[in-house]
Amino acid sequence: MGRQNPAATQPATAVDPKTAQIAYWLDKPTIAHVSWRDFDRLWNASRDSMQDDGFAIDRRDYREGVLTSLPLVSKAAYEIWRNDVQTAHDLDQSTVGTVRRTIRFDIRRLADGSFQASPRVLVERYCMIERRVTSVSQYQDIFSIRLLDVNRENEEAGMAIPAEYWYPIARDYTLEHQLAKSVERHLSK
Repeated sequence: MGRQNPAATQPATAVDPKTAQIAYWLDKPTIAHVSWRDFDRLWNASRDSMQDDGFAIDRRDYREGVLTSLPLVSKAAYEIWRNDVQTAHDLDQSTVGTVRRTIRFDIRRLADGSFQASPRVLVERYCMIERRVTSVSQYQDIFSIRLLDVNRENEEAGMAIPAEYWYPIARDYTLEHQLAKSVERHLSK
């Protein structure tokens, strides 16, 4: 018999735990950049591009050159008017499960005196404790969290587990490219 695919012989949970940290994804190098000589115009174009895709501004740190959005739950297949998901795979992922995206622009001064904006888009998945339904009378409790469920999960895992949380799964490089193009369009006006 030939060699087996290693992915087929390992458990699904055999992943590097660092990938569940936000810093892991944000520390990866940026792939899209926009340079401009005027900081204010670049800042405003970055802000407008973010808002054009339906993201609300969260953090405006003008001095540090950091502009972030509030997390936005990604569109589902029937939300054809939204622009925050760019590929079919991402659309499938956000339709089947709850996924959100957060944008971060870092604007810094270059050696020649111009400025460079670099978008980063963090993708996170929603996770919540599953509820047991062992009788017909419990069907109303499926979508409510109870302390009993949280305690049961804590006993099984041996540690405190939040009832619900978001964890990072990727960077959306396609949306980062699209944001850079949008910033360039705003600057050319």
